[in-house]
Amino acid sequence: MIFLRLAKKQKEHKTIGFYGVDSGVGTTHLAIAAANYAVNEWGVPAAVAELGSRPCIRDLDLCSQDGSCFELDGVGYYPQLEPAQMPRLLNGPYRYLMLDMGCDGSGWQEFLRCDLKYVVASFSPWRMRQAEEFMDLHEKDHSKNYFTALLTVTGSVYEKKKFQRKYHVPVRTIPFIADPFRLAKDQLSFFQELI
Repeated sequence: MIFLRLAKKQKEHKTIGFYGVDSGVGTTHLAIAAANYAVNEWGVPAAVAELGSRPCIRDLDLCSQDGSCFELDGVGYYPQLEPAQMPRLLNGPYRYLMLDMGCDGSGWQEFLRCDLKYVVASFSPWRMRQAEEFMDLHEKDHSKNYFTALLTVTGSVYEKKKFQRKYHVPVRTIPFIADPFRLAKDQLSFFQELI
């Protein structure tokens, strides 16, 4: 049974978008962790493509530092990818493509094309307003109905349920992930459900 599930995972092709409502909410961290889960737990080719305008993952490349694509622990990384390069990447060798959309709005249309769409937010009292403003903005264009879920590390159970009722979008809690390259056993079930 487990072998059949893994064989199915190795054949499917998915794009998974991670869009942050603000900077510093953990969008890049989560995309990297999800790609490492796909490679290390399922043994399927995965990559992280950065579509936001703020460069983050290019600093992982300790060898060339030229800003081009590179591989680290079996995961492909594409820093500051232009949307015009997406078709080539989608037709490439990767079965799971994690798209780090950043938070600036430049990758919104590409985000809406993803198979799974996750919005990442912080429910800390001093950052809750950004999540509400984001949802209000996208409620007008009805695109919030396409979100798979809103993900957050922080926030009380009460605040999460209140947010779910108000915006009619599932809110899931991200476990604390100290190292996105080496996932702990208690984090594996979260990623199995996520991707």
